[in-house]
Amino acid sequence: MSDLMFAYGIRIFLAVYMAVILAASFHATWKEETGKKKRPAVRTDTVIWVDPIVFAIGPVVFVFFIFLLYGGKRGAVYSLSTLIDIFLFISIYFTILLVFLPVLRKYYTARACATLWLIPVFLFYMPHIYSRIAAELPYVVIYIPEKMIQILVGIWLAGFLILLTAQVVSHLLFSRKLMKASEEVEDPALTELWECEKKKLGQDFPVGLRVCRLISTPLTIGMWKEGRITYLPEQQYTREEAELVFCHELHHIQRNDTHTKFFLAFCKAFGWPLPFVWLAVRRAEDDLELSCDEIVLKDADSDRRKTYARLLLTTAGNARGFTTCLSASAETLRYRMKETVHEKKKRTGTGLLFLVMFLSCFTVGKIAFAMDRADISEVLQADLTDISHAVLKNDAKGTEYAEIQDVKALAVYLADQQVEEMVYQYDGNVSGSPAKGANVRNLNCEITSPDIEIHIFGDYMEIYRDGYLIPTLYHMAEPLDWEYIGTLVER
Repeated sequence: MSDLMFAYGIRIFLAVYMAVILAASFHATWKEETGKKKRPAVRTDTVIWVDPIVFAIGPVVFVFFIFLLYGGKRGAVYSLSTLIDIFLFISIYFTILLVFLPVLRKYYTARACATLWLIPVFLFYMPHIYSRIAAELPYVVIYIPEKMIQILVGIWLAGFLILLTAQVVSHLLFSRKLMKASEEVEDPALTELWECEKKKLGQDFPVGLRVCRLISTPLTIGMWKEGRITYLPEQQYTREEAELVFCHELHHIQRNDTHTKFFLAFCKAFGWPLPFVWLAVRRAEDDLELSCDEIVLKDADSDRRKTYARLLLTTAGNARGFTTCLSASAETLRYRMKETVHEKKKRTGTGLLFLVMFLSCFTVGKIAFAMDRADISEVLQADLTDISHAVLKNDAKGTEYAEIQDVKALAVYLADQQVEEMVYQYDGNVSGSPAKGANVRNLNCEITSPDIEIHIFGDYMEIYRDGYLIPTLYHMAEPLDWEYIGTLVER
């Protein structure tokens, strides 16, 4: 088996592995929520595979260790490469999902649609896994001068930090405001019903129940399991209405949807320059509410559905911060009312999630940026006339390795060739890349003083310095004249 086949085999295996985990986790939680399977006693939630809040933690920890391991410029390049890949994936994936969402909502369950928004969590929560999946050279390289990259990254980072901080502060202030303007529910019938609904869902941990005069719709707030509180507006509910409200909010709690709301807020801050990301986040928040409507009304009769629809109409409001609420704004109410009143049989979506996860594993690392354009001689900071050995591999002509005879002519030719340093997470392990495959010409050069080894293949160049095992990757600004280099073999 060739290195190319082996590398692609590993990538396919990892993609299938991650897709199977997602599909199996989704299928299991769906059966648990619909009562077809008993949830394990050790679990109190129905989170699918990975809690969304780790999306904000995983890459940060990864970047920290990258700096510890590589330090300096290489650590910064690797970290920036990871951030660029996440930014591009979220931006492109959310935009595509936004376009296809009306069709997906028509044929697949709301739970599946809500889970589709979480694909970035599953793909990037452990960036080292993604880096192995993406272990090939990019198909598109975009050159941007280093100063421009620094300016753009600075602007993006400032916007990200400002927006994320504003959202966190707003959430904390709103949470404090709710607590001050509320009091514990004292109606024994209501508290008894609350505990009864909690027991039905297997929630044996404390969740506060309070009445607040500032809100018009029930909502749940709290990032920590022991500190979650469900707030009710100052409104009288019938027993059936209260049961529907409690069931809706407790399912949000069971799914850790406050963490999902934080993940979506993080994505909005991450992709803040792009309006489509903001719109996608709003649609994702709608899908969270639709998925809870769906499970609350599972197998419900028409009378119960009408009661729930009236409840949505009479409690319309907006959620703020990382909260979940029963009834969102009028902007999405019409669609929710339509879905509530008319029950439609839809596909669960397990196969869809498997397919999307599998394909997503092959999308990362396809676009990269390059900076610091300079002549090869400037980059090496060495005299290319010191080339002691050069070998050309040209399988396109059916030849094997051939030694370059006129190394001085090769040195003169290479010295003026321009290359761009890649902003790309690279360790030299790209044997599975088409750019390093058997049908691509390769040029290997050794310079004795200082100890430097150059590999040029396709549109890329690796530089190994002083026996260092991990090379620096460069992109050729212009393709080499391989025909000319071939003539140097015969001299």
